[in-house]
Amino acid sequence: MSDKKPILSPDKNPRLYRNSRILVFSVIAITILHTIYMNVMGYTPLDHDGCLVFKSVPKWFFQLYESFIELFVVVILGVFAGVLIEQYFNKIKRFYPKNQWLAFLYGAILPVCSCGVLPLIDSMKKRTSLKTIITFVIAAPLLNPYIMLIAFTVLGWKYLVLRIVFSFLLSFLAGWLLEVVSNRYKAFSWGEYQACGSDCDFIPSRDPFIKTALMTRKLVPYILAAGLLGFIFALINPKQFLDTLNFSLEPWSTIVMTVIGIPLYVCNGTDIIFLKPLMQYTDLSMGSAIAFSLSASAVCASSIAMLVKFIGRNLTVALVSIIIVLIFIFSAIINLAI
Repeated sequence: MSDKKPILSPDKNPRLYRNSRILVFSVIAITILHTIYMNVMGYTPLDHDGCLVFKSVPKWFFQLYESFIELFVVVILGVFAGVLIEQYFNKIKRFYPKNQWLAFLYGAILPVCSCGVLPLIDSMKKRTSLKTIITFVIAAPLLNPYIMLIAFTVLGWKYLVLRIVFSFLLSFLAGWLLEVVSNRYKAFSWGEYQACGSDCDFIPSRDPFIKTALMTRKLVPYILAAGLLGFIFALINPKQFLDTLNFSLEPWSTIVMTVIGIPLYVCNGTDIIFLKPLMQYTDLSMGSAIAFSLSASAVCASSIAMLVKFIGRNLTVALVSIIIVLIFIFSAIINLAI
């Protein structure tokens, strides 16, 4: 018997149906009005001199708006756009990738996290190669429509492009290298799938507005944490303290961000929300930011435990080690190039 919740439909929950539409349309209206106002008054997010609100209210009030309301708006927009894209490509679930290229594209479209992706490979393991499945397992939590839209709206196009490029390289190379290791030691056999005990990415609705509201609700704690951190940074500007954390010292920064990222459980772009205040108020390098996103999303503690049951302890250790080494290499490349 399935342990998933019943699908929420508009007729079964009219209040949620109504409130979710109010939420999404309000965010769209705020964004349109804000964009028009910025163009008329001639100011940018980095230059508030032309903003009447900035001149008229206390600094703490304006920073409160920027740290919380503005972040909520961009996240909701990203989630809603991602939901619409997901529904458009929903039929792709009928297909199975036959090579690493298709596995990456397949994983980048499906909105599942590192824990939720493993049930899908249970039906793929007899149809395709190990390297193709590992590529899919890594790519799926790193890229999906929600994440790409949130990445663009919160951190900008440069971060988005780097995340896409290095998500591809990580998933492709890790899959290929793990198959090389598997073939060399000839000790691989598929194990039994065991669930991680929670429907971490299941959203019980097909309505895009309801799904957006429910998904945003899951992200609220992370938005509040990131907003509070950004608000504090903006008010007290603790540059002297932040400098002691040595965010710019490499490879120390990459090591710290990777070590923090792997034990964390993050899903559907929460790593991006955490990175926003760090990227805005510290000298955290882009390489370290990508290292955090890759390590926090590609694998997590619960998915590692599941992989042990699926591919065995030795190959799981090999896969995690390969991922960590590749992340360090990618971070160094990014920091040298940018």
